[in-house]
Amino acid sequence: MNIKELNISDVNAVVKIHQNAFSGFFLTQLGIKFLRVYYTSCIKSKLSTIAVGIFSPNDILLGFSIGSVQSKGYYKTILKDNFVDFFSIGLYLIFTKPLALIRLSKNMNKIKQESDDGLYCELLSIGIDSSQKGKGHGTVLLEAFETEALKRGIKKIALTTDFNNNNGVIAFYKKARYKVFYEFITYPNRKMYKFIKTL
Repeated sequence: MNIKELNISDVNAVVKIHQNAFSGFFLTQLGIKFLRVYYTSCIKSKLSTIAVGIFSPNDILLGFSIGSVQSKGYYKTILKDNFVDFFSIGLYLIFTKPLALIRLSKNMNKIKQESDDGLYCELLSIGIDSSQKGKGHGTVLLEAFETEALKRGIKKIALTTDFNNNNGVIAFYKKARYKVFYEFITYPNRKMYKFIKTL
């Protein structure tokens, strides 16, 4: 297995793994066009994004981890840098999934706790191909993400995950020494954990 930085050429494979790994999740429901724009924007923004993948010996993507170098202002940065693409997908969603677009807007502007200054790296997603579950790739990808963060002088990593019906994922991050920073609610009524770890 090889760990290396993701490139734009990997976007379709990332989207395919995302759809498979997060089939019932909100971002997946926005559709493949949105996911392509979203992940292309993230991977393209090399200064503000950490994006690594685990590849088979014949260079097939088996899993990925993607996150922001700094949480504060990250989405504004990629929206501004990819305005035309996001504007186009926004128009598409207005006509195809208007309620989803409203939910996306509300969650992007969610109120954080006062103690959350956003001055940390944020892991946004770890996705593993379904054929690779149980092989330890999640741990490898998390460690690869943390290693890349350290290379960039980052001392703190945060992430968000569901509070309810998510015991396996919560246990995974706690085992990796992530601690609960706080709990919060996203629109319309989804309880979440914000985890944080000092490297």
